[in-house]
Amino acid sequence: MKKIIATFIVMLSLSMLMALPASAAEFDLVADGAGVLSDEEYWELNELAWEITERYQCEVSVLVIDDMGEDDAYEFARFVYQDYGYGYGKDKSGLMLFISMAERDCALVAHGYGNRAFTDHGKDALLERAVLPLLAKDNYYAAFLAYYNKAAEYLDIAEGGAPFDTGTDEVYRQQAAKSGFWVRLAVVILVPLAIAGLVCFVFLRQMKTAVPQRAADHYIPAGGFVLTQSSDAFLFRTETRTTIEEKKSGGTSIDSSGFSGTRKKF
Repeated sequence: MKKIIATFIVMLSLSMLMALPASAAEFDLVADGAGVLSDEEYWELNELAWEITERYQCEVSVLVIDDMGEDDAYEFARFVYQDYGYGYGKDKSGLMLFISMAERDCALVAHGYGNRAFTDHGKDALLERAVLPLLAKDNYYAAFLAYYNKAAEYLDIAEGGAPFDTGTDEVYRQQAAKSGFWVRLAVVILVPLAIAGLVCFVFLRQMKTAVPQRAADHYIPAGGFVLTQSSDAFLFRTETRTTIEEKKSGGTSIDSSGFSGTRKKF
């Protein structure tokens, strides 16, 4: 961490909130160190967090603090997750939503099974579509509720065998198909025009040596012109083919400490 002293102070405050837990099972999964939730909202979200955690055996948590100083949001969240015993089971599976109010930074960090259930694309989509729009309006309860609902949805999808990713995200596939349509349309129109223009340019270059004739006698042989046979022949054919590749899942980029994550501003 960049600021050891600042981090120690924040961790000390956090430890008072969590009562120095040894494992995630000993403290609430929603740690509101900045007081952005009412008591009723706080306990409701905690209950929902534990229901999801026990159902999928993958811990889903929220951590909110006032100020993280000059630290990076992802690194800070990973540090807290690792040193404060977050995670479910032996592999410490889980997903944490971390928020620092002063910097209006947020991060998602995953570990263990959380890396598989929450891919890189899945984490970005979860934040950008469900959480960030509500955080931008300072609607923290709604943002955390959306986070938990989406987390449960992603865990349910992953339980079915294929995690939420570029290959299973219908919104992403529709956007990709729409952009791909305009690319294909441009190829179909522009490539033939370019080829036709090149052919015309070549012919035009060849005609520069021609000398105009005032009469047609020069083109008629001495014995006269006799047409004995006629046929049509195609000299050129233009064929354009576009390969449509199926989008594959992007997967998860895991760092050397076993974590994956993303960070955003709100």
